[in-house]
Amino acid sequence: MAKSIQHGQRRGLRGGRSVPRRRRAEVIRRPPVLPVADDPAPDATPSLFGGAPAPRVVRRYGTDLFGKAILKEAVEMLPLLPDTESVQEIRVFLRSQLHFSAVQTRERNANYITRRMFPDGIADAPVRCFARAFAESKELREVCFYRFLRAEPLQVRIVDELLLPAVGAGRLSRARLRAWLASEYPASRSINDCAKAAVDALTAGGIATADRTEIRFAGRDIPLASFAFILHSEFPEPGMYDIGRLEQNRFIRAMLWNPDRLVPALYELRNRGLISKVSEIDNIRQFTTRYTLGEVVEKIGERKKG
Repeated sequence: MAKSIQHGQRRGLRGGRSVPRRRRAEVIRRPPVLPVADDPAPDATPSLFGGAPAPRVVRRYGTDLFGKAILKEAVEMLPLLPDTESVQEIRVFLRSQLHFSAVQTRERNANYITRRMFPDGIADAPVRCFARAFAESKELREVCFYRFLRAEPLQVRIVDELLLPAVGAGRLSRARLRAWLASEYPASRSINDCAKAAVDALTAGGIATADRTEIRFAGRDIPLASFAFILHSEFPEPGMYDIGRLEQNRFIRAMLWNPDRLVPALYELRNRGLISKVSEIDNIRQFTTRYTLGEVVEKIGERKKG
C-alpha cells in the first residue's frame, strides 16, 4: 500500500501521467527578477511610518536593453498632464490621449512614459511645471532626454562609449551601434530594436540627427533653463560643490553639451541669481547653489512669464 501511495504522489494532474523529476525541478527554479520598462507598475503603497507613499518598485525579466524610446510622445504629452502627483492618474490620462490605435499599445507606451519621466514613482511637480512653461521647446526636449538617461543606463553607456569618442568625426554609423550592442549582449534577439530605440531617443531629445545609416552629432550649446533644471537635479541640496564633479558627471556628459561652455553657463546662472556663487581661485573651483529643484523651476517659470 505504501508503495502504491508513493507512486500516486509522483503522478501529474494531466491524464494521470507521471511528471519527470527533472521537469519538476525546472518548474521550481525561477529566473531572477530584474528591472523592466514595459511591465505595468502597481500604485504606490502607503509608508509604514506615515507620510508620503513609498516609491513603487517596477520589475521585469531580462537585461537593461530597451525596445522602444517613446520619447517624442513624452515631450508632446508632458505639458498636457493633469496637475497631480499620482502616477496612476497620469497613466490613465496617457492611455486616453496617446495617438496609438490599439489599447494594449497605449497602455504599454503609457507605462514607458511614466517610468522614464517619473523614475521615483511620483509625478513630481518640478518636471510638470517646467514642461508647461517650456512646451514644444528645445529646453523641454533636453529635460525629457535627461530623465530618459536616468531611467535607461544603457543609453548613458551608448553616449559615453560610442558618441563621445566620435565627437571629432561628428558621426557614427547605425551598423557600428548594432555591432557594439551585439558584442555587449550576444544572446539577445532584440539588438535591432534597441539600436533603433536608442537613436530615436537621441533625435527626440535634440541630441543628434539621423538618417537610415548614420547618426550625426556635435558638441552643443547649453540652454540655461534646461541646464538649471539638470544641475539642480544632480546637485539637489543647496550648498557648495566642486566644479570637477559637474564636469565629470555622466549625465551632464551624456547631454553632449560643449564642455568648454559649462563654467560660463555657471557664471550666467549666477548673474541671473539662480545660483549663489562661482569661485575659481588657484586650484579651487567651486559653485554654490541656493535653491532646490522645485524652487529654481519656480524662479525660471516666473521669469519666462515676465
